[in-house]
Amino acid sequence: MSSDNLAKDEEEFHTAYRVFLDALGMLAMPAQQQCVAMGNFNVAWELKHDVAAGKYLVGRGYLNPEQEAWIAALAGAVEAVPVQVLPAGAESEANLTAMQHASWVPLRVIAAEVLEALSPFTTQNAKYLKLA
Repeated sequence: MSSDNLAKDEEEFHTAYRVFLDALGMLAMPAQQQCVAMGNFNVAWELKHDVAAGKYLVGRGYLNPEQEAWIAALAGAVEAVPVQVLPAGAESEANLTAMQHASWVPLRVIAAEVLEALSPFTTQNAKYLKLA
């Protein structure tokens, strides 16, 4: 891979990581805060999709094996959220009800653990993206 392609790959990884990190932070919030943070629009669908996309960060060579294992485990767990509890739309009550479903409870706990496990790379990511 040429140095231009390596630089492009690194930039794409850091950008995708930041999107995943934002979703992870939202997943770790209580249900009502999740809904507000996401504008009460397709909250469950969006969180499920954005967190599950973390699996594409695994195997790229930027994270250590432990960090990759956390991400893979969470991505797999979030994919198990039943589709029946994923309402579409902008109705605040429906979004809140969806996010209060029992399937989200352990995912919030895991998300907080993953955030902690990723914190060293998150610092690197912020520096790379010139956010810190």
